Amino acid sequence: EHSIHNAAVVGSIPTPGTIPMTEIPLNHEPEPPISPFDAVLVHCYWPSEGNRFHLGLRTRLADRAAALVYDKGKGARHIVLTGGHLWGPEHPSSAELMKRELTEKYHIPEEAIITKGDAQSTLGEVETFMELAKERGWTRLMSIAAGKHLWTIPGIFKKYGADVVFRSNEEILKDKDSNPHIRHLLKRLGHSKYEFSLMIREAGIWTAMHLPHFNYERLEARNRAKRTGKGKDSIFPGDVYKL
Repeated sequence: EHSIHNAAVVGSIPTPGTIPMTEIPLNHEPEPPISPFDAVLVHCYWPSEGNRFHLGLRTRLADRAAALVYDKGKGARHIVLTGGHLWGPEHPSSAELMKRELTEKYHIPEEAIITKGDAQSTLGEVETFMELAKERGWTRLMSIAAGKHLWTIPGIFKKYGADVVFRSNEEILKDKDSNPHIRHLLKRLGHSKYEFSLMIREAGIWTAMHLPHFNYERLEARNRAKRTGKGKDSIFPGDVYKL
């Protein structure tokens, strides 16, 4: 009886439950984690002009939110930036400035950041993003933007029939960033004239988008043709540099 018991232990195939759950079968390699999103489109906003040409506060908050979403590749595989030369070709594009900050300040690998196009509007950003998604076979998509900007962005994506997740920069930062200074900046921006102007603009576009025969492309073309001044999007440089 004793020898039969030993044979069962040494020579036979173990029955279910005889191998401890902590053991890993031979030649087994853990599967790499799958990023929940193929790509994240980060919307840009007006630059700010202080002692030098630099990103405005709202765009720098968007960069910080994008870095938190990326999370060393665990949250997304790619960050997509499509903002154009909003102040003309003599200045860097918004996408170039955003990429520089993401790599230098937040240490995002360059290969994870895709810059393409010269978008002058939200429509241009979305069109370029969806072109990239089609070319590369992306299906898991996210779009992050200022909270009030998200009043209209889903309507632009709707015509592509894409399954896109939308999150606001403010929501991401409040959820993932415990820095009290960031919460202070969000509060300051929320009560600034820049936030009020964005609210008025997006409310107007949202209303127009629900009118019969609304043409977003025509609206954006008209806005681009009328744009002559250098728009600014910041509270004051001191707050921007502290971010």
